[in-house]
Amino acid sequence: MKFSSVEDQSWMYSLVKAFPIAVHNYIFYRKIYTTGLENIPEEGAVIFAPNHQNALMDALILISVKNWQPVFMARADIFAGQFLRRFLFFCKILPIFRIRDGKESLKENNFVFQKAVEVLKKKRFLVIYPEASHKGIHRLRPLKKGITRIAFMAEEATNYTLGVKIIPVGINYQDYYDFRTDAMINFGKPINVEDYAALYKENPQKANHQLVEEIKKELSTLIIDIQDTENYDIFETAREILAPYLIRKNGKLINNFKNQILAGKEVVGILGKIKESDHEEFEELAALLKQYREGLNSTNLTDRIIRKKYKIWGILLRTVILIATFPINVFGFVNNFVPYHLPFLLTMRVKDRNFHTSVRFVLYLILFPVFYGVIFWQLCRYTDSWLFRILYMLLVPLTGIFSHRYYAYVKKVAAMWKMFFNKKKTLYARLGVLRDKIVEIFKRKI
Repeated sequence: MKFSSVEDQSWMYSLVKAFPIAVHNYIFYRKIYTTGLENIPEEGAVIFAPNHQNALMDALILISVKNWQPVFMARADIFAGQFLRRFLFFCKILPIFRIRDGKESLKENNFVFQKAVEVLKKKRFLVIYPEASHKGIHRLRPLKKGITRIAFMAEEATNYTLGVKIIPVGINYQDYYDFRTDAMINFGKPINVEDYAALYKENPQKANHQLVEEIKKELSTLIIDIQDTENYDIFETAREILAPYLIRKNGKLINNFKNQILAGKEVVGILGKIKESDHEEFEELAALLKQYREGLNSTNLTDRIIRKKYKIWGILLRTVILIATFPINVFGFVNNFVPYHLPFLLTMRVKDRNFHTSVRFVLYLILFPVFYGVIFWQLCRYTDSWLFRILYMLLVPLTGIFSHRYYAYVKKVAAMWKMFFNKKKTLYARLGVLRDKIVEIFKRKI
């Protein structure tokens, strides 16, 4: 696909994306929660404005929720080399040049922006990350005006008859780096650009500013947005401790990731109000949260271990289950070691940790089919039973996922035993006391 036809529908694109999207939705992530799909028009000049926390994964989760082919705009420095440029155009990605790419390159944006306008005029979907860069933190960073500039350019080019809409998209991850965790994508209500047309004709700069502010306001409601940079860790610790309490208080029966996000947003909001209304109490709560976080780090425990207060019979039962399922773990570990662990070793060479998950995902797409092909080839060489071959190949990926979760479960059970044997020691006992104090103060404020 060429630059000139990047917005055209492509059967080859649909065919090629099927495999990575299947891996993304059903293997790489355990579950993806989606809300607000009803806010997406069937067609029209629509710009999607997602937050940007996890590099390539932010694009994959967006195209995974519908059978569609939106056009993306991404940083120009990834368009290195003729082959990569062609591949990215095939993936329906347009480059955006930044000041760091050189002042001369900024002139290229005029050409690219005109292409983006053409995409909208053809009533295609366009995706622009208004933060203009990615970072794995629960905070909406300052938005750039490129998104509003393109929206107004498209309206101007059609004498304000195009009806451009901007849809904020909130993307939340349970873990930015781990395999088999959850993710959530929220589509907000459309923002009508035509509402700012009169202001834009009068004062373009003011119109751009106000539209950016509305996008920022709406986008902030769709994610966990901790704007207090000085107390970021305090807010994160509070969210971890208090979200389960709010989930129960709000009558939710399941402590799933969707409910954790909703409760987490509420915790951040309540803590922010405490800081504004009662600074002294906030300082007290912040001190307790800091001590609690330091205690967890020094004991290498998680809040869940402290909160659950596991009994000896429960720990013993989990230990028996680990022992009984150990052979399954060994089978999965051996048959998946190379394709699973090699990407981890290779990503250690990538300096920007925010790219690690994206690089690993691409490597998984290559290594797993190749390695499974080698296993199947060996089975064909040494076994004559097709039933055995089929059963073996079905078990390999399933036990691979099991082995990954087994390791996490081993760490969890080990932490339970650690807490059980040390619960009378001052440091460990203090964790429970600190947690109870934090929850009690929080209860008084809701």
